[in-house]
Amino acid sequence: MTRERVTITIRGDLLRQVDRQVDGLTIRSRSQAIEYLLSKFLSDFRLGKALILAGGKRKDILIGKQPKFIADINGKPLLERVMDSINEFNVASFLIYTDNFSDKIIDSLSGKPVPYHLDFITGKEPSGTIQPMMLAKGQLNDTFLLAYGDTITNLNINDMLAFHRKNNAIATIALTTVSNPKEFGVAMLQGDKVAEFQQKPKKEAHSFLVNAGYFLFEPEIFRHISRDMKNLERDLLPKLAQKGLLFGYTFHGKYFNINSEEDLNKARALL
Repeated sequence: MTRERVTITIRGDLLRQVDRQVDGLTIRSRSQAIEYLLSKFLSDFRLGKALILAGGKRKDILIGKQPKFIADINGKPLLERVMDSINEFNVASFLIYTDNFSDKIIDSLSGKPVPYHLDFITGKEPSGTIQPMMLAKGQLNDTFLLAYGDTITNLNINDMLAFHRKNNAIATIALTTVSNPKEFGVAMLQGDKVAEFQQKPKKEAHSFLVNAGYFLFEPEIFRHISRDMKNLERDLLPKLAQKGLLFGYTFHGKYFNINSEEDLNKARALL
């Protein structure tokens, strides 16, 4: 994406606020900070809707005696933290999929004065990550974000969307690096495309780039979903990669995938 050099005059107090965005990780300079702020408020690439997955088997989503999605992180449920971070990029409509503990999860958000619209989709029982997409299909008529309700990042969604549009992609996955890639879905890139995707490889992982739990899809994605598919990571993403239809957007910075009390405490300390 081309960039142009410009000269601007700006109030000192505003410039100090711009400089506060520089964290040395995802935003390394004043120019990058200005670009980041403009992309949030002036981008032509805006998403209308996000589908958030907040379901799963009881043993997988319980931390202690409650589902992790409603675990408190500095005064807010985890699920609300996830949506707040997405809403920063002007995504104002959310579909939340639940199955186990639906009542508890819905109650944790109902009646809250949040600056976005919420709808809920409830499955009878967990049967993979494809089922929520199919249940929501009738409401996903434009480019949409799919995100896991147990994962908080500082992913720049507008930048990811610009990348998605530039590549005329029907599917883009956000990728980040971790030290233990075998515990995640591992992607191998060839240029901007994911050449191979493996979910929790049993043998050696050939990449440290992993699925960060955020995806951009076009409605065309449903043409590539067959009846026998149950999971994005095991069934859909590997096939898209084989067909050259899956693009990988890499980012660095905050990434919290919450699966344990230890993960919760880390997020509470760093957020």
